[in-house]
Amino acid sequence: MPPLETVKLFYDAIARGDVAGVLAVLHPELAWTEARGFPYYSGTWRTPQEVVDKLLVPLARDWNGFCATPHDFIESGDRVVVLGVYSGTVKITGKSMRADFAHLWRVRDGRLARFDMYTDTALVQAAFLPSPAPA
Repeated sequence: MPPLETVKLFYDAIARGDVAGVLAVLHPELAWTEARGFPYYSGTWRTPQEVVDKLLVPLARDWNGFCATPHDFIESGDRVVVLGVYSGTVKITGKSMRADFAHLWRVRDGRLARFDMYTDTALVQAAFLPSPAPA
């Protein structure tokens, strides 16, 4: 399967909330790095299960309607760049967020072996901050 199709399978599985589908496209020897400053950043994760435990579970716990919506795909060899938009509402604050993203993927053996995320983490973090008290 071409790298672009593998990446699209990931976003389709995420949109459906299909954890098994996400795991099916992740390479067992993974290098997954969230953007520094993103709420769930903790260095580079090395296994698909870490992606579930450190990202998918917290997203479901903390957000209503969190989405990573891709709109452009750029493929070059085993690399795919995806441009899109994050959106959602933080459950505890009720604040909504919208932030553009760029994802860089590397595909190996028909599976996603590397992920690097780029986004305006301040927009994401701001949704977690309580609103100021009225004056």
